[in-house]
Amino acid sequence: MEPSHTQKEERPLSTLDGHNLVFIVGCPRSGTSWLQRLLASHPSVKTGQESFVFSRYVGPLLRNWHLELDRISTNPRGAGLRNYLSDDEFRDALRRFMLELLAPMAGTLKEGELFVEKTPAHALFMREINELLPRSRFIHLLRDGRDVIASLMSVSKTWGREWAPTTSKEATLQWISHVRAARKSAERLPKGLFYELKYESLVARPVETLAGVAQFAGLQWEVDGIEAAVKRNDFRAPESGWTPIPRSGDLKERLGTAVEEPPGFIRKATPGSWRKDLRWDQKVQFWRIARKTMREVGYECSFPW
Repeated sequence: MEPSHTQKEERPLSTLDGHNLVFIVGCPRSGTSWLQRLLASHPSVKTGQESFVFSRYVGPLLRNWHLELDRISTNPRGAGLRNYLSDDEFRDALRRFMLELLAPMAGTLKEGELFVEKTPAHALFMREINELLPRSRFIHLLRDGRDVIASLMSVSKTWGREWAPTTSKEATLQWISHVRAARKSAERLPKGLFYELKYESLVARPVETLAGVAQFAGLQWEVDGIEAAVKRNDFRAPESGWTPIPRSGDLKERLGTAVEEPPGFIRKATPGSWRKDLRWDQKVQFWRIARKTMREVGYECSFPW
């Protein structure tokens, strides 16, 4: 007799600790999709479209659970779910919910395989992810904030109009929030769970840089394989189409079995293009708000240019 659907899911997921999950995080428009496709070229890597599973669903629940306890000092009535559940009961329920949501991603992984989840906004929920999946790893992709805000404002006029900031101030604050959140969370992570790289290094030395990422992820990858992945996913002229990002679930029937990026998704992708893309006032505003963060993460940000 075939085991039930529930039995199939519980077998690999009941002890899930995140050892076979790698999260790519960073500010949107930092090159995370490119890095995802490069890693997805490895035969032991599974992946899929952005899930927002922690930034929209699981993470806010755990964060609010913590906030209820923190607010007791200012809210002596103690309103909230903690009136009905103990900490263990809530965590058990939340973990069951999380495992159900992760089943399509990690439920069928074989020994030695990884699922690479790329949702930039998970940079804001790394603590919650680590709390629930203590062995999961994070790859933080940094990019010059000026190139990021130029790209964000550009896509806000086309396919990203529903989410991308339209002003340089909003875009700058978004870049800062993601970068600082990732780095602050990394300080509390156990050694070996966080890896940071720069987009500019990936562009200038893709094979060498990707080899470092693969080593962090525990992937055995020969140079020939890395070179083939880089060539196939060259954003300027992909050799045979990018490595596909599969899609399942409800949207598979509506949008197809693989993710197709909208026109304009790959913009200039050239480091330093902000010099021509941004107006003078936008450059000045970015410098005023972000120069400290830029220097902290290793980017020159002087004024005037």
